[in-house]
Amino acid sequence: MKRSISWILIGVGFIVICVAAFQKVTTTYYENKIINEYTKYIDDLKNKKISNAEELSIIDDYSTKPDVLDESVQVEEESSEIQSDVEQKNIKFFEDHEISGIIEIPNIKVSAAILEGTDDKALKYSVGHYPETAQPGEVGNCVLLGHRNYLYGHFFRRLDELEKGDEIIIKKDENIYTYIVSESFVVSPEDVWVLDQTSDSIITMITCTPIGTYTDRLIVKGVLLE
Repeated sequence: MKRSISWILIGVGFIVICVAAFQKVTTTYYENKIINEYTKYIDDLKNKKISNAEELSIIDDYSTKPDVLDESVQVEEESSEIQSDVEQKNIKFFEDHEISGIIEIPNIKVSAAILEGTDDKALKYSVGHYPETAQPGEVGNCVLLGHRNYLYGHFFRRLDELEKGDEIIIKKDENIYTYIVSESFVVSPEDVWVLDQTSDSIITMITCTPIGTYTDRLIVKGVLLE
């Protein structure tokens, strides 16, 4: 009887380890997949911009010649249409969420995609952008949420280690925005004032604290470096 119980416990332990390993592998795969998709989107935008610049340069060279003026105008219009089409086709989605950027926090080794929305699908493999708050680089309060789990959604696990002056880098489209950590504090879940919009450009990162609980919220704020 004792031997049977021992084998059952060993079997259960083995299954738990396998499930955890599978969860870790699939999480890493999808985390990288989202980042790679958005990186390709950014590269496509840059390449298309270079191509358009070269085409417009050729148009400028010939635009003063009456016999090719109509043709140059047509080429310019077609180029603009192609640019718009490329941008639309390259907008990437994951689990019905738009990929809206990449966040990097060098001091705590964070590199993660940002998905629009803060539901479980968005936060499992990425950092979520809180709806109706400012976008990165815009005037207002850009609010990002992240988990502190060990198997998935771990991007904000070490958020409490950030100090004043640390950098938060966000890549959105062809732009790079750098925020500087200004303060960190803990609030209760009811303190929704941390979502309020502001007259300047700031970022607010929110995660649960202590790790493994949902009792309080750790808030880290940063200001946009001009």
